[in-house]
Amino acid sequence: MPTYSYIAADPDKGCPACRKGFDLRRPISRPALEVCPLCKQPVKKLVSAFNTPKLTKPLSVSDAKAAGFTILEKRCDGNYEKL
Repeated sequence: MPTYSYIAADPDKGCPACRKGFDLRRPISRPALEVCPLCKQPVKKLVSAFNTPKLTKPLSVSDAKAAGFTILEKRCDGNYEKL
């Protein structure tokens, strides 16, 4: 279930939670909130960044072994040999 961020549409109105902003887990099928669940003042949905994995360097054989992977190397006869 995704997490959505909301903040008060008018920062001068609303409760401390919606003035500062809050996160809410909701199914994708449900529409976005229009009012704060606590104070019933209008809120707007924020666009936030999403997390993507970043690899800074390719994994080496020793890194893969340390992570618990089995390393195989293909030989010229078509068979694989464990390193």
